[in-house]
Amino acid sequence: MRVLAADVGGTKAALAVVEVAGSSARFERIARYSSAQHRNLDEILQDFLSRERRPPRFAGLGVAGPVRNGYALVTKLSWKIAETGLSRRFPKTRFRLVNDFVANAMGLPYLKPRQVRSLSRGRPERGGPIALLGAGTGLGQAGLLRVGGRYEPVPSEGGHKDFAPRNEREERLAAFLRARFGRAEWDRVLSGEGLVHIYDCLLGEGVAPEGAAVAEAFREESDPAAVISRFGERGADPLCREALFLFVSLYGSEAGNVALQYRATGGLYVAGGIAPRILPAIERGPFLESFRNKPPLAALLEQIPVRVVLEERLGLYGAAGAAYWMAMEATRPSSKTTERFRTR
Repeated sequence: MRVLAADVGGTKAALAVVEVAGSSARFERIARYSSAQHRNLDEILQDFLSRERRPPRFAGLGVAGPVRNGYALVTKLSWKIAETGLSRRFPKTRFRLVNDFVANAMGLPYLKPRQVRSLSRGRPERGGPIALLGAGTGLGQAGLLRVGGRYEPVPSEGGHKDFAPRNEREERLAAFLRARFGRAEWDRVLSGEGLVHIYDCLLGEGVAPEGAAVAEAFREESDPAAVISRFGERGADPLCREALFLFVSLYGSEAGNVALQYRATGGLYVAGGIAPRILPAIERGPFLESFRNKPPLAALLEQIPVRVVLEERLGLYGAAGAAYWMAMEATRPSSKTTERFRTR
C-alpha cells in the first residue's frame, strides 16, 4: 500500500511516499523542507503532492506538538493543523495526525539491527513497557505499553516539564534559564538550543574563555550547537568540551527519569537528531552513569536495555505506519484484534 508520511518539526519537515506491507516499509520518494520558510503545512503539502501523479489515499503526519481530536499545534512554529481541514483542501487523501514522538514510537518495529546502537544490553522483560526520548529542535518523549496483546503508543509532552537540577552547577544552569526565559524546562536543556544555553551559562561562570577558533566558527556557521558539539567531541576547546560533557550527563539523567516514569523494562530508546551526531560522546561519556544513578532504583535501571536509534527516518517510518493502520481500519473494520506492533 502506498501512503504519504510526514515528519513535521519546528526546524524542518520531511515528506515521503512509502510502500508499506505489514512490518516492512520501502521509501519511494523523500523531500525535505525548511519549516520556517513556509507559512503553513499546506504550502509544503501542495508542493510535494503536485509532483505525484497518483496521490496516496492515506497519509500519516507526525507533528512536533500536542495532538487532540485530530487537531495539532506545532509548538515551535504555532502552525495550526487539522485533519478535517487537510482533507478538504486535499480531497484525494485522508489524513491522520499523531504527535511526532508517537510516530517515532510507531516506527520502532520497522528498524533493522544496523539502524540501532546498543549502549547497554540489560535484561529486557518480555512484553515490558518501552520508553523513547530524543533531543532535536526540542525534546520529545513517548511510551509503548502492552495492551491486549499489542503495543500501543502513549503520547507525552514530558519534554516541557520542569528541569530538575542534581547539583550546584545545575542549580546555576536552572537560574540562568529562569533569568533568560522565566522558566527552566527540560526542552530548554536537551535540544539544539539547550546545548547553546549550557555553553553560554558556563561561559558566563568563567569555566573557560571562548576560544578564537570557536568564535570564528560561530560567525561562519548557522548552527552554533553543531559548532559546540564538534569542538567538544574533538577535545579541541575546553569550554565546548565541558558544555558537551554536561549535556551528555543531563541527557542520561533525563533518559533514566523517562525509563522510571514508564517502568521501561522492555527498553529505553534514544532517538532524535542529536544523539547520532554525538554518539562517541554518549558512548564514552557519563550518559549511562547518569542514567543509572537513581537510588534506590539503580538495580532496576541496570537491567533496562538502552539503545540509540541511528535511523533519521524513524518518524517517517512511524507516520507511514499510522497511515497504514488507518487504511486497515477503513478497509477491514472488523480486524480489531490484528496486532499493530511487534518490537525488537
